[in-house]
Amino acid sequence: MADSNPLIKALPPALDYISYLTLLEYNLTAEQLPTLHDILQDATLTANIGWDLVHLLLPLLPESQTCLQDVARLGNPREVVLKVTELLEALAVGDEDGEDEDEDGDVEKEGKEGKEEKGESTEESDAQTIKTTAEGSTSSQTQDNSNAEDKAGKKSKLPHVPPILRFTALIDMLTILHPRIKTKHPSRFLSTSLQAVLPAYATQAQHSEATESLLAFVKTFAGSKRPRLPPRKSSTQIPTQPQPAPASAPDPEGSNEPVAPEEDALQKRLLQSFLTFVVEGYLSLVPTDEEAVAMSWSSRLQEQSHPEKTIPGRKTMREAYEHDETLHNRDSVVGQMLALARDLSLSTTDYIHTITEPETPPNNDDDDDTLPSSPSEIPHSRLGCLYLLSATLASSSLFHAPSSLDILDLPLFPSYATILNNLLAASSSIGTEAPALIDSLLFLGLHILDTKGFGRPPQEDMVFTDTLRHLSLLSANTPSPTLRYHAHILTSRLLHAHPEGNVRLAFIKDTLEHCPYENLKGSAVGWLKEEIRIANASSTE
Repeated sequence: MADSNPLIKALPPALDYISYLTLLEYNLTAEQLPTLHDILQDATLTANIGWDLVHLLLPLLPESQTCLQDVARLGNPREVVLKVTELLEALAVGDEDGEDEDEDGDVEKEGKEGKEEKGESTEESDAQTIKTTAEGSTSSQTQDNSNAEDKAGKKSKLPHVPPILRFTALIDMLTILHPRIKTKHPSRFLSTSLQAVLPAYATQAQHSEATESLLAFVKTFAGSKRPRLPPRKSSTQIPTQPQPAPASAPDPEGSNEPVAPEEDALQKRLLQSFLTFVVEGYLSLVPTDEEAVAMSWSSRLQEQSHPEKTIPGRKTMREAYEHDETLHNRDSVVGQMLALARDLSLSTTDYIHTITEPETPPNNDDDDDTLPSSPSEIPHSRLGCLYLLSATLASSSLFHAPSSLDILDLPLFPSYATILNNLLAASSSIGTEAPALIDSLLFLGLHILDTKGFGRPPQEDMVFTDTLRHLSLLSANTPSPTLRYHAHILTSRLLHAHPEGNVRLAFIKDTLEHCPYENLKGSAVGWLKEEIRIANASSTE
């Protein structure tokens, strides 16, 4: 029965590799995948045809997952990595097939050139190809038309594969492929892949599977420095010993040269940068609802610092994140990201440096495809570093996890004021930013006030005024009532904490006279009343 299967009958050397790929293109179906899986165990065959099987197998997901893993394990890793990168770039722009119109012609041309190099005539190659693709054909033109119709018909019959399935399958392949590449400069392959992954992830970040696959990918490079934690929720499934992964073939083009000395630093910096951008992509798209806003760090901190303001009988944010599965998973994912950041040697010093230093303008003279030659050329995501810094502080303040961060390294002035200016000053309408960004900024300010206090006021009153202006605009414009409330609380606490009464009154006066927002004018009236109350209390003492 197996001998009658065309995939087995036509195996090389019965056909050359290009002709066999053509046969697979027109005959591969979901029913043939088990047979193809057995065929791909031939490492020599897979090394020669694996690179061009990826786009044929993606439309057959999820059944083709095993075959894609075979290609990743046994195919030529350099060729397959480039093909996977190409398909990720296509996925980012919505071209799920990732095929050029002239792809078939290019393959045919490559096949002819290969035959000529081996001393065979192109006429003999053409005759063999026509014979294998359609026996009994009397005209090459008729055959081309028939093949085009068959190909279009086959595609129309295939079920639609969700882009998220394609994305996770390609990332799983990269997880296997990159460790297989043995070269003096592995960062060149890694950089190219990461640049293709990020735009594709931006289109799939709303799916938890996309983030999980990327974290698993980064973990293969970061290494496992701690045992895997058991799930927090109980399960009826009995854990079993994981099966060892199938062996991968060596890199056929591998070099015996030692890895260049600068490569370790380059790869670590690439992965650090990549993780910060993944964190930014994930948290920027975290949905907001009436119950929770982004990670609700500012709400949970307020509940912990001021329990007297909690409404009796109402579920707290802490309880919501403990018992609601969706919110609980958010905490778990951010916890995994924070653990990976530590494994990659990212520190709070790195986060603070990135979000407080002026942003370096991009060099427009550089080609987009230029590969970095030093770690300093690879930027971290500002928002990603802010989120990781907030997650670090939240883990220590909300969950009592040990932290190496000294809050003295992050005073309100000038550090926090600089962060607000860097992340909000460029906005045309402060308050319309991502909820996760606003929540993180407010949490950071509240945390510094609770732990360090106001500290020393800035030497220039304008710095203090600009800080209050940024926060008060958040309290006026942010769509979320929860974030508006926290922004108002932080603005009020900062205003009344300044030691100079004339500076406080100057800001209140300016708000009442020039602010275009009526709700802020109402807040200014409340601030003025509080100043009068404080003054009266001081005079009676």
